[in-house]
Amino acid sequence: MDQRLSQHQAQRQILSPQIRQYLKLLQMPLVELSQAIEAEMAENPVLEESAASRQDDPLPEAEQAEETPVREKSTEELQLGESFEHFEKIEQELGDEYEESPVTHRDIGDVKRRHDYQETLITKPEGLSDFLMWQIRFLSLSETERKIAEEIIGNIDEEGYLKATLEEISAACRVDTPEVAKVLEQIQTLDPPGIGALNLQEALLIQLERKRPDSALALEIVSQHLPLLEKRDWQQLARILSTDVEEVKEAAEMIVRLEPKPGRTFYIEEPIAVTPDGTISFADGEDEEDGKTTEDKNTKFKIEIHDESIPTLRINPYYRKLLRNKNTDEKTKVFLREKIQRAMGFVHALKLRKSTLHEITEEIVKVQPGFFEHGFSHLVPLRLKDIAQKIGIHESTVSRAIQGKYISTPQGTIPYKSFFSTKMETTSGEVESQKSIMEKIRKMIDEEDPQKPLSDQIIVKRLQAEGLVIARRTVAKYRDLLKVLPSHLRRKR
Repeated sequence: MDQRLSQHQAQRQILSPQIRQYLKLLQMPLVELSQAIEAEMAENPVLEESAASRQDDPLPEAEQAEETPVREKSTEELQLGESFEHFEKIEQELGDEYEESPVTHRDIGDVKRRHDYQETLITKPEGLSDFLMWQIRFLSLSETERKIAEEIIGNIDEEGYLKATLEEISAACRVDTPEVAKVLEQIQTLDPPGIGALNLQEALLIQLERKRPDSALALEIVSQHLPLLEKRDWQQLARILSTDVEEVKEAAEMIVRLEPKPGRTFYIEEPIAVTPDGTISFADGEDEEDGKTTEDKNTKFKIEIHDESIPTLRINPYYRKLLRNKNTDEKTKVFLREKIQRAMGFVHALKLRKSTLHEITEEIVKVQPGFFEHGFSHLVPLRLKDIAQKIGIHESTVSRAIQGKYISTPQGTIPYKSFFSTKMETTSGEVESQKSIMEKIRKMIDEEDPQKPLSDQIIVKRLQAEGLVIARRTVAKYRDLLKVLPSHLRRKR
């Protein structure tokens, strides 16, 4: 083995900074995009928000002339990796006449101060660990036992179960395992009942012993016959326990009321506010003048890409004037030229993002009209590659565009990715989407007899009767994705 230097030539495609910025903004959902714009405005002093009452264009007329063919130009840029050509003419553009306005000096610290103030209004809710740490203060624990208790609480997950073994905790605290077990018994007396259990069975037993210590039948079922309880086999349980079915059902009803996840009461359920990036609605027959409808005049649907929360940006005219001023030193001009170029690229990337998202949505509407009228059962197969070929961009760009984004439709607000699924051929040569098949399986299970639930094999036969060639393991996989239990666990005896 030896070290040596070698030289070779290779061709590779390198994306320009402007295209990288466009792809970054394209991937952001609406909420993140608003935050990115705010951050960019705080960082770039020449970029500012236009007042709603102003009629100023965000960019001078020379730039507006280039915005008209934005789709054709953007496609070429994405394919060839070229830069925005208008950046090369920045000096000429900056020399154009531009309406002057009073100097608007923005305090960059205002954005940070507002953000800091908003954070002070946020209060952190009490979590499970905090509640348990508060309770152990009332236990008679030595200093060593308190350290063990803190180690135990630190290993309790959000569902309330202890995820570390006694041996691991004893090794971490450098104490004997029996001493850890003794402290764990005291932890398990705390609220919520069942906390610190090692598994479901132990959690149910702890709750029964605290809430219903007189129910010997329920205790025996949980400790000895939990699998039969899961299957709801009341007859078998009654025979084994030498009792009647009604008493078994009463005990089972008592067990069902227990909490399988003791820590669930402390779940931090933060409301997820989904802001759709677009809306697809039934058209009222009137043509839109702002270019937000599909190009097909016979379409039933109207497309709107939301940008109401996105401010209209422009280059501060004061800095343009300063750049044209002959008395401005060269160092300042270099700084301003760089910032103005960055601001112009940011504004064009925003426009290109909206254009790309609109075209993707438009193609989805053309392919999936049945979904908007009838739901997922009429969803047809669609791949990212299909949309990419229609628009003339790379498949990865489509993937970035729909990542984490939602759209409001007549069927509800759903992720963009819900429209895409693989295809499965039928015996007649037609194709069905994976999601439409899953919807058929869901409908079959919803309409089944609870006492005679459909097995995976029966579902396969019913689908085959409709012309779908599908394996039993595929049905089982789809059923798992739908979070539906197997037939023997769905049976109500």
